[in-house]
Amino acid sequence: MNVAQPVGLQIAKVAMTLGAAPLTQQAMALDVIAPAPVLMNWQNITVPVAFVTPFAAQESRNERLLALLQHLLAQPGSPQQNETVYLLLPEYAGTDNNELNTLLQMIMRRFPQLLQSADCRVFPYGSAGVLMALAAAASQLQQGTQTAVWLLAADSLASAAMLSHYAASDSCNGVLSEGAMALCLTAGVGGSRLVFSASDASPAATMADDPAMAALFMQVANQVAQPLQQLYLPDSGDDDASARWLGQYHHLHGAVTEATGFVFPSYSIGELGTCGGLYRLWHLMQAQQKGRLGGLTLQCELSARLYRAVAVLSPATALSDNKEV
Repeated sequence: MNVAQPVGLQIAKVAMTLGAAPLTQQAMALDVIAPAPVLMNWQNITVPVAFVTPFAAQESRNERLLALLQHLLAQPGSPQQNETVYLLLPEYAGTDNNELNTLLQMIMRRFPQLLQSADCRVFPYGSAGVLMALAAAASQLQQGTQTAVWLLAADSLASAAMLSHYAASDSCNGVLSEGAMALCLTAGVGGSRLVFSASDASPAATMADDPAMAALFMQVANQVAQPLQQLYLPDSGDDDASARWLGQYHHLHGAVTEATGFVFPSYSIGELGTCGGLYRLWHLMQAQQKGRLGGLTLQCELSARLYRAVAVLSPATALSDNKEV
């Protein structure tokens, strides 16, 4: 992707409802003070969870997502009527998915103000959709066709299937969580610059054999002229999920050094699915905006099954001699 003379992307507003911290100010402090998870008994196994409301087996995923959006939109700093919203949702299989269509109908009935703008878009690609939406928002803001774009994510791991997976697996050591989050981006002279972004949608052979993930990492290594200073990676304690990027990490050879740091925000917030991708983006951008992160930072995101995406960001005020990409 070519980002010619990219504008600075600034965080104008943020609102969060996360399982471990249902209010924005609490959520913003999670990487400093993370509360202990609730220990839930599932199939005679203790599973650590952080849910906004108690788990209800009869509740559908769509109902859970609507409840999370209700919590979020009741907070200050949330999207208002006729604003441009890019809605980031869990991965839904197929081009005409009935569950997704039903969810969108429910959202338009319950929150008619949310998707009224003709420029609103839906990204049902899991956490990988966060970086796809970031690239689309950066393009719109750079062209001046929008003055602000909201990235709004909602996802929940409060399901019988996920609880059973964590209960039965020796490789899952993280905390199942859920959340909704809204991030308003505007253009300006400060903040972050999107230097490079790319995504892919193709099935992987195995968790450790993912040619598409390898190709994305090789693109990053070929396109950045400076070493990456930090890597933001989707790791929250599930070894199987981590293997998808870890098995391809060596393809970043040349773009990483011994000084490259690893950042894993999800160890503080639990596994949030799609919402975790937006939390990592906020964590990265606000650190650059406040001058705590310098140089180039890579964010990598993977959906549950099909999608993967990468983005490289730098502080907008920093001089960069990256290759054109």
